[in-house]
Amino acid sequence: MFYKFNSITQRISNATQDVSMGRPVGAESFSRTVKEEPKIMYTFKPVQTESRPASNAVSSKLGPGQYAVPNNKTYKKLMELQTKFTADDGKLVWQKMPKDMPLYYLAVGLVVCGTILSGWTFYKLASPPKND
Repeated sequence: MFYKFNSITQRISNATQDVSMGRPVGAESFSRTVKEEPKIMYTFKPVQTESRPASNAVSSKLGPGQYAVPNNKTYKKLMELQTKFTADDGKLVWQKMPKDMPLYYLAVGLVVCGTILSGWTFYKLASPPKND
């Protein structure tokens, strides 16, 4: 079943498929309404890039796809941590650093406490109150 919307009365009423779709249906009516295929227009504008002088001698020696590696204390510490975490020593991530283990056990303890509290709440809700 098809409907049309009347914008004057602001109501929906029954209609044929032609009217409800807002266009005639059929191969011959389509060929009459569309004269030609629309042309797609592409416009490309070249991007103006400014070449900047190299900030240091190291970056000027690098080729395309090569980047300068920082040489500071923070970066070296980050690389040491990355090496420690990616080492194949059979430990899980939370077992590798001593500061991570208490946080892990705290999270596990809170999950266990929450599960016990939820079970107790469900038990209290499921059992009817005693009439004294």
